Amino acid sequence: MLNVVLTYYKHMLLDFSEKFNFFGLNVIVRTNCSETLGKIVKDFSYFKSSFNEDEVFLSIEVSKSSPPLEELPKIKPTFKRKYSTTYDVGRVRYNDYSKKALTIFDYGSESAKIFTLDADLLHELTYLIILSRIGKEMDLMGLHRIHAMGFQLDEKNILFMMEMGGGKSTLLSNLLNYSDVKLISDDTPIVDKDGLVHPFPNRLGAYPGILKKIKNREENIYSIRRQEFGQKDLICLDGIENEVAKTIGSKSQTLIQGKRSGGRVNLSKANIFQKYYYLSIHLLIGIGLPMIFEYFWEKGIVDFFVKTKIAILRMRAVFKVLWKSDFYIFEMSEQPEQNAKFLYDYFKEK
Repeated sequence: MLNVVLTYYKHMLLDFSEKFNFFGLNVIVRTNCSETLGKIVKDFSYFKSSFNEDEVFLSIEVSKSSPPLEELPKIKPTFKRKYSTTYDVGRVRYNDYSKKALTIFDYGSESAKIFTLDADLLHELTYLIILSRIGKEMDLMGLHRIHAMGFQLDEKNILFMMEMGGGKSTLLSNLLNYSDVKLISDDTPIVDKDGLVHPFPNRLGAYPGILKKIKNREENIYSIRRQEFGQKDLICLDGIENEVAKTIGSKSQTLIQGKRSGGRVNLSKANIFQKYYYLSIHLLIGIGLPMIFEYFWEKGIVDFFVKTKIAILRMRAVFKVLWKSDFYIFEMSEQPEQNAKFLYDYFKEK
């Protein structure tokens, strides 16, 4: 049981709640802050759901209130990271975010409590805890997130991989201006145990200034401010006219690794070493996936075997993807519209 001071619960009248379902994993968010819940709903509008509360995988209580720092255990920290200090007491983990926020996570009941007066941090922690915990459980289900942008054209699934800040969102923004392009994901498509791609259409980091058709712009464009990366405008999935891809029964599957060349656009076949290297970065290790380390990495021998199993399952998925997919290296010009048109024309004719 989480021993949180009763006086804080008096300020935590969690009047607002919403339910989500991610590939069979039920998540419920309760909060006293309608602004935070509104943004979480926009983040995950595609996954809104209803279910009995005894069928919950993850429960999160989100309180816009002063963090009860006196609840921090008087013990040596488990580890320290750039923005947080972590303490473990049994299966309960406390994360102190420089005294600005406190999270208390009970791994036994798969439940979290978040306290902070910072509305941006409240939203960011809620969003990333959800992705961290469902991501780990989905790994064990054989459903693995890959750090990539994904779209579908004429039943052909295309995943575009690149490091953070490399231009995935800009490219997607331009591609979505073609009405027959369907969305797989802005940054985390799913690859199953057989190497097949599935959509994970959460919020879009696509640029509102590039995307020409956005429904109800005032409602569906919103801003966030992140600890590490600052402010960013996002688009709720409800605001785009493009359909979400139905990837089952698709004709083909292609992976592309983007590179900045600064010159002419060029698309060339990847060799086996390039294929394995880039899949190791984006799928096996998952560098750049939205998550928080301290909610994925647990202590103890049991979690060691869990992480080992996840590594084996991801490795299997890498080899399955290599077997089932075409793989290209895309050297991009400095003209985003030209890059998008090149890919659209190529896969339209392919």
